Amino acid sequence: MDQAKAFLKNIFVNDVLVDELLAKSKTAEIPSSQTVLEEGQYIKVVPFVFDGRIKVMRQDESGKEVLLYYIHPGESCALSIAAGLNHEKSVAYAITDRPTNMLAIPTEALREMLLKFPRLNDFVLQLFHRRFNELILFIDAISFRNVDFRLIANLKARQKEARSNMITVTHQQLANELGTAREVVSRLLKQLEREKKVRNLRGKIEIIAPL
Repeated sequence: MDQAKAFLKNIFVNDVLVDELLAKSKTAEIPSSQTVLEEGQYIKVVPFVFDGRIKVMRQDESGKEVLLYYIHPGESCALSIAAGLNHEKSVAYAITDRPTNMLAIPTEALREMLLKFPRLNDFVLQLFHRRFNELILFIDAISFRNVDFRLIANLKARQKEARSNMITVTHQQLANELGTAREVVSRLLKQLEREKKVRNLRGKIEIIAPL
């Protein structure tokens, strides 16, 4: 709890707001690959991540998945906030991408605190602005960029985040994030392997030359 309090104080710089957030919410430690939000369900709590990462996904009727965005430490879920405050069902689902520590904020408590604390209101508005910009970039990518361009950008981002040339990811996970078929990703990775830029391993991709 002390770690969570220090983390929140660093973001909100308001002891009263932090104390009320902690008093009305619950902290949770969630293993990797666990669902924390179901598509089509009403939102009862909103996540706020301290450590780890959550990926927010959407699935169509055929079962095809696409990554909408990640929730990093110090962030919450814009879709959960919007659906929860408007008493609507979620249009996406969320899964922990790695072991994650988070605060589960009841939607009704969040509603009350948004009216009471301008700093929390600012945080939510900034979050929506950031997610809107990410959505624009995503639309640009799928509309104007080839899949091979987006695949390389994804691999570079993972390489930078991992600080390693060995990336732990499956072809299906990449396909979900890029909004394409696994076969397309596998074909493009095979081409990169023939160009001696990557080495495809089981559940991993090693970058062996600049992409």
